Amino acid sequence: MTTETAGAALLDALHAALTRYVVLPTPEAADAVVLWIAASHAQPAWAHAPRLVIRGPEKRCGKSRLLDVVEATCHDPFITVNSSPAAVYRSISDDPPTMLVDEADTIFGPKAEGNEDLRGLLNAGHQRNRPAKRYDAATNTVESIPTFAMAALAGIGAMPDTIEDRAVVIRMRRRAPGEQAAPYRHRRDRPALRRLAEHLARWLRNDLHILENAEPAMPVEDGPPTPGNPSSP
Repeated sequence: MTTETAGAALLDALHAALTRYVVLPTPEAADAVVLWIAASHAQPAWAHAPRLVIRGPEKRCGKSRLLDVVEATCHDPFITVNSSPAAVYRSISDDPPTMLVDEADTIFGPKAEGNEDLRGLLNAGHQRNRPAKRYDAATNTVESIPTFAMAALAGIGAMPDTIEDRAVVIRMRRRAPGEQAAPYRHRRDRPALRRLAEHLARWLRNDLHILENAEPAMPVEDGPPTPGNPSSP
């Protein structure tokens, strides 16, 4: 089996696992989440860390369940609800964890109070070389703390433009009649998903140098057919 074939099989397995436990709003949304999870395993190769925003108009739309599956399959998950900013900042390294924030509306929404440091980290951490600076009075020095890390945020309602402009946005909804999802049990189901995550990591981490230098394909602009152009009809 070639590397490409093995990679495609892993992505197919991830897609099957995701859609087993979660009803996504569209097939394109399922594909986007699969690719975001895979990208988390190759994070050292990227210049940017796109956010994954999982938002619903109300409770019981599957956003927390989707975050559970993301947590089980992404790179080194760090899930937080009401963690102190200092604990979050200290968890980010040169090979950072994937930050997972449930109830993100408590950080950005009308109920948000005293979360300026965490909001700053989530805004700045989209791009490399945006460290936070802190003064250490004990040593009389300025400390540089990295902020770069991929992050998934689940909450009710929209996130700020500074987040959603840099995010894959998944707009969850309640399941329609006839739509089914298997129940997810953390102790029973997570180990198999973590094994899948390990396979993804081995596949992608072997090619970090290739991914780091890769350039996305530019879209072909439509135009009038040119005589002699192989792409002309």
